[in-house]
Amino acid sequence: MIRSLLIAVIVLVITGCSGNTLKRKEIEKMKAEYLLQYGKNPDLMPVMIGMRNPDTDIFSVPADNAVGTNSINNAITLLRFNKDRIEYDEVRRDFINGVGDGDKFYPGIFSDNWIGYTQTRGFLLFNLRDKSFADHVPIKSGDQYFKNVAAFDGTKLQFVFHIHEAYFHEGIRYLKLLEFDGKGGFKNLSEIKTGKDEVGYQEPWAIQNKNIFIYNNDSIKITAYDMNFKPIHHPFCDLFNGQKAFRCLDQLSIHPTLPLAVLVEMDKNERADYRVWLANWQNPDPEKRFLQLLGQEISTFSDSYDIKRLSVSDFQFSPDGNWLVFRDESEVQRSVTNPVFVAIPVDGSREMPLGKPKILGKVMRENAYPTSTAWIKKPLSYVVSDGLVLYKWELDGLRREFKD
Repeated sequence: MIRSLLIAVIVLVITGCSGNTLKRKEIEKMKAEYLLQYGKNPDLMPVMIGMRNPDTDIFSVPADNAVGTNSINNAITLLRFNKDRIEYDEVRRDFINGVGDGDKFYPGIFSDNWIGYTQTRGFLLFNLRDKSFADHVPIKSGDQYFKNVAAFDGTKLQFVFHIHEAYFHEGIRYLKLLEFDGKGGFKNLSEIKTGKDEVGYQEPWAIQNKNIFIYNNDSIKITAYDMNFKPIHHPFCDLFNGQKAFRCLDQLSIHPTLPLAVLVEMDKNERADYRVWLANWQNPDPEKRFLQLLGQEISTFSDSYDIKRLSVSDFQFSPDGNWLVFRDESEVQRSVTNPVFVAIPVDGSREMPLGKPKILGKVMRENAYPTSTAWIKKPLSYVVSDGLVLYKWELDGLRREFKD
């Protein structure tokens, strides 16, 4: 009887513990300091929840009102939001050594059951429903390691990996399409050597509708490929490659379903003079298919800062495609200090599909900065971790405003 009671208590501690280490007074103090520093509140104040474990990174998971972490107790844990608290739902512990070790890159939500992430040279798949896992080491060479991963076809567990191979100061980049069986097996479907992989600059690539788009900075062109890395014709490439004065593509984010892409241009030599463009390759008006977004006041600091000082990054479309979130670092000039998070509504039925930017705000804990981000499908939310505090913005609480 005593032993059974003890086991029940342990289970409750592991899976049912909830809380918020931030006191209400601390939260109100952070909000007051934000207002004092910036003169107005953000358009949407986040729910702020203090976690019990420091250095907690998060990632997106196929679960309602939750994000995942592999930073606690060598386990996969769901952090389930319950108003102003989180419940720690430990899914499985100690199934491998180093559950959260290595250089981790995440492909986002690609399945109703599976999650996955790289671990330097390995790739771990974990099934949240039946708690099974498949641990793989696709890279055998000590000179190679993963730098990114994206889902190609989540239903078939197919992923494109960015592999860096050390070679003098620049390195070489390969993109490789792998298919996994969920039981520990995998096969190489195709790969391509894309050229240099420099320190401090990576030529952008993206996936939409099983098309792989790869930018080459020597030619300043984008090429579309099929799953065999055979070049194919695509109107987005025609549109971009027709631009005559484009300098260097720093970032590329393509909408999950609509014919839209956000491109960040920069001066590569100085990594400055940023410009943000919207490509809308099916717009019936050819003059509106490639627009500079500064005309839409995309930067929160565009009124008080010279355009040459614009600095923006980490453009992400929401899983449902209805919002675009990014970081405005114009105020901090790409330092490790605190950027402003901004959300823009998206509506593909409009002539100008991006609406009025809404300020989400900053990480508010003193001397903290964002360490990881994640999406929640239901309720649609953008979540940021500073390692010790979670900031959750439920985007349905924002008013969607458009100019047309």
